Amino acid sequence: MKNFIFIFWATMLAGLTANAQGDSYIIQRGDVLDVTVMEHPEFSLGSIIVLPDGFVQYPALGSVKVAGMSSAQLTDSLTKALEKFVVNPMVTIYIRKIQNQQMNIYGYVNKPGQYQLYEKVDLFSAIGLAGGLKSFKKITTATIIRSNRTVEVVNLPDLFTSDTAKMIKTPIVYAGDTVYIKEPKETNWARMAFFTTVLSLLITLAAYTNFGR
Repeated sequence: MKNFIFIFWATMLAGLTANAQGDSYIIQRGDVLDVTVMEHPEFSLGSIIVLPDGFVQYPALGSVKVAGMSSAQLTDSLTKALEKFVVNPMVTIYIRKIQNQQMNIYGYVNKPGQYQLYEKVDLFSAIGLAGGLKSFKKITTATIIRSNRTVEVVNLPDLFTSDTAKMIKTPIVYAGDTVYIKEPKETNWARMAFFTTVLSLLITLAAYTNFGR
């Protein structure tokens, strides 16, 4: 339980800040962009945040959807749109800050840690990224802490049982989520053997005492 609480608060404080210039990067909601139109500061924007709906507000153009586009695609799109106002516009896109694109997975997996995640995956795939479960025979529950801090608890045996799996939709894991696979309770056979031996001796002693009477 202590480990779970630690992971929860660590996730709340976690964040990823990076610079990106690659044209192949796909812009996400929450990214921060700089848009420069050479010699036209009235159409240049600094530190503009991609809103949760995937749009930004752009001078003269209004709402422009940018999430899901690469920086190269956005450059081409803005260049064409600005041709109505600027002769041969030269547009440059700079991705100042990238939203958290990592998934965290801890607990009963072979390789717990942080994994880069650029698109959503199902829970099975997320577990696979972490090297799979340590043992399929001892699986218990998975707790998914969403990026918006909501919590979803999944009964893993139900997902692995053919009779119930068809009726249950496999949860989807997104960038920014944290998955915690509950550690199964391990039986301490050495301790159990010790208590069994002691109990056997007590029973034998009691029987011998009663016999002596």
